[in-house]
Amino acid sequence: MKNFFTLLLGIICIAVLFVGHSYWKKQIAVSANNKPAIAEKQEKTGSESAQQPDENNELLTYTSNWPDSAVERLKTTLAEKKPFKILFVGSPAIGSDSEGVFPVVKEKLMDAFGDSHVEVDIKTYKSTTAKFVGADKQEEIASSGADLIVFEPFILTNNGLVLVDDTLKDFTTIMDDIQAKDPNASFILQPSYPLPGANIYPSQVEELKRFAEKHDITYMDHWTAWPDSTDPQLKEYLTADRDAPSEKGIKVWSDYIVNFLLNEGESE
Repeated sequence: MKNFFTLLLGIICIAVLFVGHSYWKKQIAVSANNKPAIAEKQEKTGSESAQQPDENNELLTYTSNWPDSAVERLKTTLAEKKPFKILFVGSPAIGSDSEGVFPVVKEKLMDAFGDSHVEVDIKTYKSTTAKFVGADKQEEIASSGADLIVFEPFILTNNGLVLVDDTLKDFTTIMDDIQAKDPNASFILQPSYPLPGANIYPSQVEELKRFAEKHDITYMDHWTAWPDSTDPQLKEYLTADRDAPSEKGIKVWSDYIVNFLLNEGESE
């Protein structure tokens, strides 16, 4: 009987050792299989982290013509993975969602930045600056949360109705009210399209340009890309009733804006 129990104990010991050895080999195999997956995951994470700054730096190369405050705001929105909001504001001369200058510019900006990085929108008003301020329309602009406002301050619709000095005072009010409610908002100014044979209007646009320079506001001088107002060919760049750019005018104006906002060289 004693020999029997000794033999049984030996068999149990051998079985325990066998099971333990098998389990140990299995665990080593599992660990070995997991290491490549873990390494791959770590490598992928590291690669994505490296790619993100590279992508952000590439997007920032577009912004050399932007206001410094807008560039800093873009850096913040990229870091926070939020879209940077660009809003075009002005008279119907700049187009709408479906026609004119705006949809051309919007498409180019979205292609360059990607819809996860920017939002591009438009608000137009058939108004003078005086009516705009009187109706407190700047509240609508401030509530949009726009980071960069490309503003055409009704310089053409004001022509003959509002003195240029009053136009600039109105614009100052508009800008101050918007920034008081939305400190992140930056501005770029641009005039409306030129008119053939105009006398007073070009001097008003020149006053707008000087105002922008005096107050360190970024100015898109797209008139440099159009024929001169004394050039008969300018008529070809406007519709027959001169209330909007023609296809030629749309191309000139939109090309300038795109080149300026994407730092493509021609508008610098």
